[in-house]
Amino acid sequence: MFPCAMPKDIKTLRLIMVDGAPGRSAIVVRKKKIMATDAIRQIDSRQQYWQRNKGLWVIAFCLCVLTILSLHQVLYQRGFQRILNSAAEQARQELVLQIEILESHLEKYRLLPVLMARHGEKIDIQRTDVSTTWLKQLAYVTGAHDVLILSDGGDLLHSARHDVRHYPQLSATNLVIAPKEARLGRQYLYLDAETQLYGFSSTLTRNTTERYILVFMVDLAQVFESWSLSGTAILAFDDGGAIALASERNWIGRTRTDVDRFGQNPDYVMAATDLETMGWHILAYQPIERIFLVRQMWYASALAVLSIVIFFTLFIRRRELQVKAVLRDRLYAAELERQINFRTAELQSANENLTEEVSERRRAEQQLKATQKELIHSAKLATIGQMSTTLSHEYNQPLAAMRTYADNALQFIQRGRTEPVEENLQRIIAQTDRLGDLSKTLMSFARKPDDEFDQVNLSACISEAIMLIQPRLSKSDIQIDNQVAANTLVTGRTVQVSQILVNLLINAIDAIRSRSGMGGEQRIRIRSQSDTKSVCIQIEDSGPGIEHDKLDTIFDPFVTTKGNGQGLGLGLSVVKDIVRDHHGQLTVTRSDLGGANFQITLPRWPGTQGDANDTQS
Repeated sequence: MFPCAMPKDIKTLRLIMVDGAPGRSAIVVRKKKIMATDAIRQIDSRQQYWQRNKGLWVIAFCLCVLTILSLHQVLYQRGFQRILNSAAEQARQELVLQIEILESHLEKYRLLPVLMARHGEKIDIQRTDVSTTWLKQLAYVTGAHDVLILSDGGDLLHSARHDVRHYPQLSATNLVIAPKEARLGRQYLYLDAETQLYGFSSTLTRNTTERYILVFMVDLAQVFESWSLSGTAILAFDDGGAIALASERNWIGRTRTDVDRFGQNPDYVMAATDLETMGWHILAYQPIERIFLVRQMWYASALAVLSIVIFFTLFIRRRELQVKAVLRDRLYAAELERQINFRTAELQSANENLTEEVSERRRAEQQLKATQKELIHSAKLATIGQMSTTLSHEYNQPLAAMRTYADNALQFIQRGRTEPVEENLQRIIAQTDRLGDLSKTLMSFARKPDDEFDQVNLSACISEAIMLIQPRLSKSDIQIDNQVAANTLVTGRTVQVSQILVNLLINAIDAIRSRSGMGGEQRIRIRSQSDTKSVCIQIEDSGPGIEHDKLDTIFDPFVTTKGNGQGLGLGLSVVKDIVRDHHGQLTVTRSDLGGANFQITLPRWPGTQGDANDTQS
């Protein structure tokens, strides 16, 4: 923004507004208003407007001139080169097209003299009526302009046309010379400005003594019509410079130097090629449409100038509005300053209260997160507490066996028999290892999880979870079908993955028990499917399943399908939070076993290769 010019009265006006000494009369207040009104009127005057903004309009004029010159320098030069390249390509394509039209028109007649000469050996050439009839038939069938029979010396003997034009002497042409050398004769004939012919000839042998020449004359009028309809100027000339065919009728029969007005003309671009079979040089001249480039440049210049004028008009208008707004702002400055001081004190007090409230909310949020972590840990401990009664049986059984083995070893020692003692000691060691494995599993499950993700062996976690729920399984006939391969690795925390599996397996056991007495298979199936990025674990049961109206809320806290006193409804909510922390997904569908099918998708450990189905066979 350009700095806004301020009138001299503004300084005086500011002094008047801040002067709030008591005892001022109403006349002084009225004088302040009059001074402010005069200052605003002075700002609105046309003279002041041009004094403030004449520099901006000079800059706008200079920018318009520079823009026009720049557009002419850039757009015209680049656009002309683009148009020049386009015209050259169009001339080349048009030249190729018209040459193909010429060659395709002549190609139909190139081998006709050779082929028809073989069928003309039985024609009596001495009889004019027979020969003429045969030649007329050939001309009618082939569409040739004329069919001639020449003597070996090049004299015209017979023709298919009644109004035979006076053909030039053909003895020195390629139509007579080439057949004598056992070659196909080719020759361009210019009769007049309206008729240009191209002939093909071949030897017509009657016997060892009689030799004639069969000539097919092709009219080039069809080719001329195609060339004349083209927007490109085309001319074909021989080595001597004589124009044989062109897109303009009055060029034909003249020399190239007489009609080549395009050579030094910058408004045309040329494409050239040689037609060796006919001995012609063909040129195509494509006009360069400069008018479109000029129009484009002027349109762009007008648009740029209009944009500059509109921009400066709006800018100056906005600047004028700002200048006028400054005066009004000064009038209210003193009152606003007093009100701002008053409101600042109020806002400062409110800000202090708000800061205290934000701090309180942050402390509450941190406490909520800590409580949530403790709730997850408490849920695991509650699961272990639920299994404590049955787990005591798992501990008592090895301890009782160890006591029995120890008593037996003592009796064998008293009897002096040492061989059975070693066996009993080995059995005691095995029972000790069993108790140690069970303790490690419980300790790892009860331990708080780490924050870092690591490699997790899914098969080991499933085995650990099955060990933890074994006391529940011992009281029922539920069979667990574990189909997960031993080498399935995921990214996560081992303790939390085990907690997910334990909670889902306990829910499956409770669901199957809820329909006890109804018959049917009591089974839990665990399997997995994986791709290059993730592993999907499916835990299915043969229970009653989840009602359709509870599918949307089954993962919410305190929502449960169990009876009163059998759970708080936090298990699936905790599982969902753990899966979300692992950047995974948790869904539930209907299983083909009849119950629920919980699907847990976890990230695959990088560097492992997985198939579409990782289940064991």
